[in-house]
Amino acid sequence: MNRFLPLFFFISLLILFLFWLLMGGSNENHSPLIGKSIPNYKVELIGASDKSLDDLMEGPGFKIINFWASWCLPCLVEHPILMALKGKENLTIIGINYKDDKEDASQFLEKHGDPYDFIGIDKDGFFGIEMGITGVPETFVVDENGKVMMRHVGPIDFGKTLIKP
Repeated sequence: MNRFLPLFFFISLLILFLFWLLMGGSNENHSPLIGKSIPNYKVELIGASDKSLDDLMEGPGFKIINFWASWCLPCLVEHPILMALKGKENLTIIGINYKDDKEDASQFLEKHGDPYDFIGIDKDGFFGIEMGITGVPETFVVDENGKVMMRHVGPIDFGKTLIKP
């Protein structure tokens, strides 16, 4: 009987973990960037060759930095929410196309709409590494002073995030 005790303990922990995941887990992951500025990294911005990511952080209003890719199914799930946020006052939405083909990304935006005010390209994923992302989609909310307020892992939705339409 005692030899099954470790197995029973392990299965109990596994069941608790799975239950936690089913109940929603946590998509707000703490990041060492919270309260700090976005890392100084050169990102190619499409259609805004005279601006840098740092320039965008200095502008008025809040910013959403959304890492996405055309091959990412959860990105498609959150896309209508980003479309609903497009054009909101005092909000700039910056899309960072992550490890994607430029042509595939363009086709995705043509088909589903373009919610982004600016689009940056992170073809090799190095900016994502600087930001500490673990995959796509991931979203950062940046305040008016250019400081990261929140990191959200996974698709955003109106029920579980601070981002409201």
